[in-house]
Amino acid sequence: MKKIYFSPSCSSSKKTFQFFDQHNIGYIKHNIITEPLTENEIKMLLQLAPNGVNDIISSKAKFIRVHNINIEKLRLPKVYQLIMIEPKILKRPIIVDLVSKKIQIGYNEDEIEIFLRSNLDD
Repeated sequence: MKKIYFSPSCSSSKKTFQFFDQHNIGYIKHNIITEPLTENEIKMLLQLAPNGVNDIISSKAKFIRVHNINIEKLRLPKVYQLIMIEPKILKRPIIVDLVSKKIQIGYNEDEIEIFLRSNLDD
């Protein structure tokens, strides 16, 4: 089963849902705005992301730019707190295969197809 972390205003998330629906792929939605991530969920995402913080946090996010935050200089507890307080700093969508424990970040149809195929091979 796939879990998709999204925000309602994200056009890439909407495209991802359309892709999954068109291909009859089951998924669970997790709205990061109305259901803030727990510290354990954030830790899980960071463990799955090959480049950790840089993979899941958008340096272009308004909050990051306005507050001139250098994510790479933050200790992990501060990163967890920042994501819980301001979930819009996350890149979206984040797709997690709950069985194979693999992650796909962002909407790119080719990358999603590769991600889905690689999970079939496991």
